[in-house]
Amino acid sequence: MKEQLLKLVRQHAVNLAALQRSLKSMPTNRIQQKAVLLAGANAARHWFDVVRPALEKAQFPAGTIGSFTQRFEDLLRTTGGHPSKATYLGLVGDILGPYRAEIIHQIKIGSYSAAVGLSIQPYIDSLPVAEGDYLDEAQRCLSVDALRGCIVLGWCAMIARIHQKIEEIGYDRFSKATEEMTAKTTGRFKPYNKKYPVESLSELQRVFDTDLLFVLEYLQLIDSNQNARLRYCFDMRNHSAHPGQAPITGENLYSFFSDITQIVLKNPKFELKGARDALEGASRKNTE
Repeated sequence: MKEQLLKLVRQHAVNLAALQRSLKSMPTNRIQQKAVLLAGANAARHWFDVVRPALEKAQFPAGTIGSFTQRFEDLLRTTGGHPSKATYLGLVGDILGPYRAEIIHQIKIGSYSAAVGLSIQPYIDSLPVAEGDYLDEAQRCLSVDALRGCIVLGWCAMIARIHQKIEEIGYDRFSKATEEMTAKTTGRFKPYNKKYPVESLSELQRVFDTDLLFVLEYLQLIDSNQNARLRYCFDMRNHSAHPGQAPITGENLYSFFSDITQIVLKNPKFELKGARDALEGASRKNTE
């Protein structure tokens, strides 16, 4: 984690230093060259899109992050016009020197881990049904800074519950719902065009997750807003499972688990009768 963070901020500093050299070589007093203005804008956006989220993920001091955020805001605003060479150079210089001392050096001498203090326990406590080992394993992922793995396992836990609920209400009801949806010629479900004749769990597991969500909406286990939120969670799951530069932060993690637990895992509509009977039996036994 520390080496990745160092590599990220060092490259950012290299880009800032290159921008500073380009500005010093400019023969004019006012900067109008698009390439030089774009270089400054890109350096500022890189802070907001990549560097700042990575520092926040590593729990870098908030005061330092806030200070540099203001400086990069000023830089981005300035590159939107035709600033004087002195103004532009001054902004870059005000960033670059402190950047090396307050960010790069502090990372060198510090110890940072993105998962320090992160826990999904508040979201998975008191669940009416244990989702196998998925959620325990998801929590353990955070001890090794594996936020992406935590999200993938959380999605697995939610889909496992959905599969159990469909098994409980009957595969025939699910299959009939897909037939009815494909027959729609108007309304919300008109675009749906896939029939799934499901007779077993193994066949249900072959249904695409996004199709599964639409059938749940048709069966009124979720509404259209909940469907949209879960599709966003599905995108987060895909971002976590496939290569890409979009960072996964603690905020992303908590938003994801808040949605999957409130919409599915702790939603009474997805409570399983077998689990409820077992809990009621245990409760009666404790009171005897």
